[in-house]
Amino acid sequence: MNNTENWEKRWHPLLQEWVILAATTSERPWSGETLASGDATEPEWDPGCYLCPGVTRASGNKNPHYKKPFAFTNDFASFSFEAPDVNRNDPFEITRPAHGICRVICFTPRHNVTLAEMSLEGLLDVITIWKEEFLELGNNPSIHNVLIFENKGKVIGVSNPHPHGQIYATGFIPKIVQRELDSFIEYKANHGRGLMEDLVEHELRKSARIVCSNEHFVAFIPFFARFVYETYIVPRRHIARITDFSTEETIAYAEIHHQLIVKFDNLYNMSFPNITMLHNAPTEENERNENFHFHTEFYPPMRSPDKLKYLAGFESGGGNIINPVKPEEAADRLRQASTIHYKYR
Repeated sequence: MNNTENWEKRWHPLLQEWVILAATTSERPWSGETLASGDATEPEWDPGCYLCPGVTRASGNKNPHYKKPFAFTNDFASFSFEAPDVNRNDPFEITRPAHGICRVICFTPRHNVTLAEMSLEGLLDVITIWKEEFLELGNNPSIHNVLIFENKGKVIGVSNPHPHGQIYATGFIPKIVQRELDSFIEYKANHGRGLMEDLVEHELRKSARIVCSNEHFVAFIPFFARFVYETYIVPRRHIARITDFSTEETIAYAEIHHQLIVKFDNLYNMSFPNITMLHNAPTEENERNENFHFHTEFYPPMRSPDKLKYLAGFESGGGNIINPVKPEEAADRLRQASTIHYKYR
């Protein structure tokens, strides 16, 4: 590798921090833990799965015999409006209540499929319930942000393989969403244009990092990607929240989302572990929040077919992430992966 293609810092304009590109690290000899690509075959319905239809959960609540996506409030939530009203102001022991609502979304009654294996119609049903949940939760005056996400795969820490995602509706704006909002506002003030609109235009002009696109959305690995296959789906027009999608945009979003996650699976012929985050504007509709540009971020932890990307000493202690593969190379690999789902089991 030419040294001019390695050892550089790339500026992340949304998070306003440096990402380190050190592509030679991907060629290091590896004696650490490796992963097997095969997954155990799961049944279509599991009576021991607390997310399957008709099963009684640990809380004693019984799931309905649902046929389409099903949402319920998490029985073991990270946030709750029943949180104790703690307000401590000691300089080294400042506390506030952890108010919010945590929801679980079962994508399908089938226990043994993933979003990538579902039909486009099935994914549209999931997007519909995302929009409905966002609208209902966001209308609560005590909720200031709604974060929709999916953790997929055992290596991510998911204990239940049933296809599902979560929603954290909180009484505060999470750090990364706040940082992105500040970046959008600052960019607009300095340039008179939208940061994300300009980023999409830049990526389309460069083309090397584009994975796929359609009339309304563009999927690309950004120049400043922190993880090897970190990919964004961004609407071409300024949209603050998923609830602002038109009917055509909702269909287009389902199409490109499905294309991308199928490519992930086909890349290494495995059910690709991944964290998917839908970044929406904070719920309060005001001039400041409307600067936010909706986008979806995918954080796959895989750096190769059998190796995970770990945040080790420098990254955990120093705070800057090192990407071992050039985003342009990663995008090329992902772009070439098929959008026809091949069964890996």
